[in-house]
Parts: sequence; C-alpha cells; structure tokens
Amino acid sequence: MIEEEKSKQQLIEEAAEWIVLLSTDDDLLKRTAQTDFDAWKSKSPQRQKIAQDIEQYITSIQKLVQTPQQQKMTQSVLKTGLHSARKQKNMRYGGILTVILCCVGGIYSYFIYHPVSYLTADIKNHAGEWKTQTLADGSQLKLSGQSAVNLDFSANQRVVELVQGEIFVDVAKDKARPFIVKTQHGQIEALGTAFSVQYQPDATGLKMLHSKVKVQSSKQAEDQTKASSVIVTAGQEVILDRNGIQPIHTFNLYNEQQKWNQRHLIVENMSLSKVLNELNRNSKEKIIFNADKLEQIKVNAVLPLDHTESALQLLSSVFPQLNVYQITPYFTVVTLQ
Repeated sequence: MIEEEKSKQQLIEEAAEWIVLLSTDDDLLKRTAQTDFDAWKSKSPQRQKIAQDIEQYITSIQKLVQTPQQQKMTQSVLKTGLHSARKQKNMRYGGILTVILCCVGGIYSYFIYHPVSYLTADIKNHAGEWKTQTLADGSQLKLSGQSAVNLDFSANQRVVELVQGEIFVDVAKDKARPFIVKTQHGQIEALGTAFSVQYQPDATGLKMLHSKVKVQSSKQAEDQTKASSVIVTAGQEVILDRNGIQPIHTFNLYNEQQKWNQRHLIVENMSLSKVLNELNRNSKEKIIFNADKLEQIKVNAVLPLDHTESALQLLSSVFPQLNVYQITPYFTVVTLQ
C-alpha cells in the first residue's frame, strides 16, 4: 500500500511538471511538451485520470490569459505551487494535486473577478460583501458580492451600467428621467419599482419583483420572429444574450426576496455546481471544484449566502460523498470521494 501511495504521488508530481511546461509562452516548447505529455498520459488509465482534472483548469486559464504579463504570472504561480507541494514530504498524492489546482484556481479567480471594468467602476464591493446605497435620485441600490456599476445620471435620464455581478434596485419615481439598467446584452427600463439584474459575460438575467420593466436587446437576433423588446411583469424572469431576448419564464418570487432581504439562497432541484457558483459569487474565499462531476447532484436547501463555511458544512452533511477541505483562508476545495 505504501509503495502504491508513493507511485500515485510520483504520478501527480510528474503531471504537475507537465502542466508547468504546457503553460509556457514559448510555442515550440509548448508543442514539444504537449506531444510528450500525450505520450505520458497514454501509458495507463491512472495517468489519464490524474491528468484530466488538472487539464480542465488549465483550459480555463488559457481562455483568460491574453497578455505576456498574465502568461508570466501563470507560469510563476504554477511553479511556486509545485515547489510548495514538494516541500511537504508527508503530503498524500491528493494533497499535491490540491495545491496545484488551488494555484490554478487562484489565477482563474483573479483574472475573472478583477477585470479593468471592475477596478474602475463608480460603485463596487468585494467578494463576501453586500452593499446597500441610496442614489442621488433616492433610488435604492443593493449589490451582492463582487459586483460593480457605473452611474450616468443627467437631466434626461438615469443610467446604471452593470459591469459585473448582481444588483437589486428599488427605483424612485421620476417621470421626467427614465431609470435604465444597461449591460452589453441590452437595457432594462423601469416602468415600476423593484427588480434584480445579474450580469455574466455570456448573458444577462432579469427577475422582476414588483410592477414591470421594458427589456430591449442590444441587437435583434437573426431570427426575425424574436422581438427586440418585451415587457416583463412581477414574478417573471428573462435572459438576454448575444442572440437577443430569450423566452420569459416565471420564478419563485419569495425565494428571490429572501435572497436580498435575508441573504438566504433557497434552491429547489438545482445542480450542486450551480449552487457552488452562487456561493462563490458571495464568498471571500474561492471554492475550487469540478463542475462536470457535480452537475448531476441536485440540491434542495436553504443556504446562508453571507456565511460560506456554514453553507458548505450543510451541503457536506446532506451529501456525505462530498469532501470539503480548506487549503488556505482563500481557497476551499470540494470534490467527490
């Protein structure tokens, strides 16, 4: 058993070394490393399994790293992580993998959650924070964790540009100045009072809590049967993406109210990966997990959005097949046994 453990540990170290090589900015070295790495993986199913998890995170990093500075940062952090893992002589093979994944996860989190648009926003809050602010017109704005907006209030209109995260707005009446929330996917003009908007790079989601809004797409979809604008009323939600406005659906109004008033996440038959994504957006620490492996686990629960540790403890008690362990105050890993 000890020899088997050593063998697994050696394979993890070898895989991690390949990953460092594959993150180089030298195209020739990268091609050579990829060929050798493919040959290394093909020697056993165990090697393929070990490499699979690491490669998933590397693919995510490659989509984000676009500048030489970011490339160097990625390479440096991965080397540091591998060196740190080797120093822990008694660390099991799983622990070494965890260190490598956490390093990659840290880079991923930094690039995702700290774009220039967030850093330069008029109003923003940090991970794990909830902010409520009264705007100049008397409207109330709430931001969930790691959210950011720009404001453009003039004599003719009131515009809130959501550049990251999720907001709730309770709009003050002003007939002379329309209140508009904008994202890259379109705009939402308030015809009533309360609604929430969540922005992600691939889509914008609206949930109407009171009265109604007019939703307009940034560009009409190629399919001319789809409207470029719709009216959304209380209890309805809609998604805007690059294809235009998607079909309107109903949602649980009470659950959304609890989210903003009590900071409770009430989920019904939601995949565990989506639950962890929601917790991640409101957590000071980053949760590292394999979304594909957790997608089939369905969750029905009430979880605290402002206390990640308690939420994860509850999930691990409901699903004993989960391993939840904190690597540093900044990273927590969730895996299946």
